[in-house]
Amino acid sequence: IAGDWSSDVCSSDLRNTITEAITGNDNLSIQTLLGNDITSTTTITGSTNQITQDLKSNNGTSTNSITGSNNIVFTEQSDSAGANGHVLNNVIAGDYNSIMTQQQGSNDTTVDIQTTGSHNTITVRTSSSAIVNPVTAIAR
Repeated sequence: IAGDWSSDVCSSDLRNTITEAITGNDNLSIQTLLGNDITSTTTITGSTNQITQDLKSNNGTSTNSITGSNNIVFTEQSDSAGANGHVLNNVIAGDYNSIMTQQQGSNDTTVDIQTTGSHNTITVRTSSSAIVNPVTAIAR
């Protein structure tokens, strides 16, 4: 980790793994992990990025790779999912992107997002039932 950054992690239960490699200034990572065998990997090269993750599903995996500045990422994984859990892969190359993902329900879901460029606004919601408290990405 190089540069100015802030990280806040709240973790509960067994085998939660977090790996962060942050290069740049004024980056913020907030993660809440509740469940078993959750893995979160965050790599940031750039400044003033913000990642907020609520990972509350067993066997969930979230991977974020950001090259650029002023990006906002919100990730939610909740409910029981299936045997394999929810999976998220975010690869962001650019500036001022806003990406919100919500993975809920009792089925395994996989979301794979790759963006190149700036000012992309992406909202993805997956669930085996109605989304609870839907969140929408805000254009930047």
